[in-house]
Amino acid sequence: MKKIFTCFMLAAIPMLLHAQSGELDSSFNGNGIVIGSYTSENNSADAMAIQADGKIVVAGATGVAANINLGVSRFNNDGSLDTTFGTDGKVILSSGWIKTYILDMKIQNDGKIVMAGYRWNNETGDFIMFRLNEDGSVDPSFGNDGLAIFDTGEAEVSESFAILEDGKFILSGYINEDFSMVKVNSDGSIDTTFGTNGWVLTDFAQSLAFAYDININAEGKIMLAGASLDTTNMWNFALARYNPNGTLDSSFGNQGKLELSPGIDNDFAIRVLQLENGKILVGGHSWFATAPVRYELSIVQLNNDGSLDTSYGTNGVLKARWQEDGENYISDMALQNDGKLVITGRAIGSNTFDFGILRVTEDGQLDETFADNGKTITPIDLNDSKSVSLAIQTDGKIVVSGDTARPGENVDFFIARYLNDEEMSVQDFSNNKIALYPNPASSSIQINWTESNKEFALEIYNMLGQKVVTSKIKNNEVINISSLANGNYFIKLSNEVKTETLRFIKK
Repeated sequence: MKKIFTCFMLAAIPMLLHAQSGELDSSFNGNGIVIGSYTSENNSADAMAIQADGKIVVAGATGVAANINLGVSRFNNDGSLDTTFGTDGKVILSSGWIKTYILDMKIQNDGKIVMAGYRWNNETGDFIMFRLNEDGSVDPSFGNDGLAIFDTGEAEVSESFAILEDGKFILSGYINEDFSMVKVNSDGSIDTTFGTNGWVLTDFAQSLAFAYDININAEGKIMLAGASLDTTNMWNFALARYNPNGTLDSSFGNQGKLELSPGIDNDFAIRVLQLENGKILVGGHSWFATAPVRYELSIVQLNNDGSLDTSYGTNGVLKARWQEDGENYISDMALQNDGKLVITGRAIGSNTFDFGILRVTEDGQLDETFADNGKTITPIDLNDSKSVSLAIQTDGKIVVSGDTARPGENVDFFIARYLNDEEMSVQDFSNNKIALYPNPASSSIQINWTESNKEFALEIYNMLGQKVVTSKIKNNEVINISSLANGNYFIKLSNEVKTETLRFIKK
């Protein structure tokens, strides 16, 4: 007879923290910040991802201006270097050209580490991808010994990518001066069924246009966000939405494309999220040419058709600053489970070069329960520091990575972790209304939900909040989890009446 393990359920009431939300987490390296390097030269953290087991992987440029390689490093949950990864916690890679840049990173369901960016020879560039095994070794089944290169014969720069449910990828960026995408099979080859021989290019009339981010919703609609230059030589937010086959989605904006200016002068969209309710969040910054010259954050919420959602912020736009008369740039943003938006970016004052975090409510207002009236600035000694990437752990803690350097010294990367009142707590259901067994499990699980006698919906999420399994099941039906990577997962169960969430371990 199988032993039934009572599962822990996620409670609706968040954990109480002894420290304020937005403070550095002292359990991470003793002070909340780790400063690291891949080599003895300059080192940056241009991309970051959190594994299912909570370990943090960073990657970025290492070397000198004339010769740049890729460095990758992994850290344990307490901030210590994970020496089981690569060689003593570090991996150095080259794309074969003098400059290699990785600007985005994600973890596959099987635990493999995927990175995308571009290589440059001082004249032209190519899209590139690397894939590593969990231990940091290159994955020989991907591309040519772990490296895939994509070249149209023009100058290509990839800024971001997405993983599709079938394991394929879409890389986005720009070719010369147009939005561009390429679809890639799971082995690193181009999927020629997408667009034209795998590629999609989109121009914005006579404008220069550069795509910085990609987001794919549950319907498979692809959204690119970036900036375009108009006829008055002003930069605007630029967005384009595509159908899954790469054709422009005519239901969005003007035949699939949209340009908007939330500020007075130049505006640059850096990040985009398509929400489950059909709304679209765009994060960027706006420049003011009037004295004092300054930049501020601009967060815009759109309806599904691209029109402004006037219920958000002020007429669809939230403006925010860390430094009132300084320069404020967004670099990354992520949604919490409760729908609040967390943002990081550069916060430059008259003589300070720091980075900041702020949190925004679902209706587009600064969340006054976070840090100091919704925002915080973090200095690292007397260094010039900038944040690049942001992620939210499963327990709600906020992780930020970026670069830091003292004047005249080499650049190093940093990782900072913050406490957050969105951290999830668990409740033990002693009445055994829901049971999951076995737990931990290696190949399959079964669920008995005594309050649901009919078929109910099941969704499994990894520690990054990515949906990895969707199904309709009945009580005690066997669920195959053999393809999942080892680690912690959450299961969301829904019937006509209620929704419950369980946690289990795949071993």
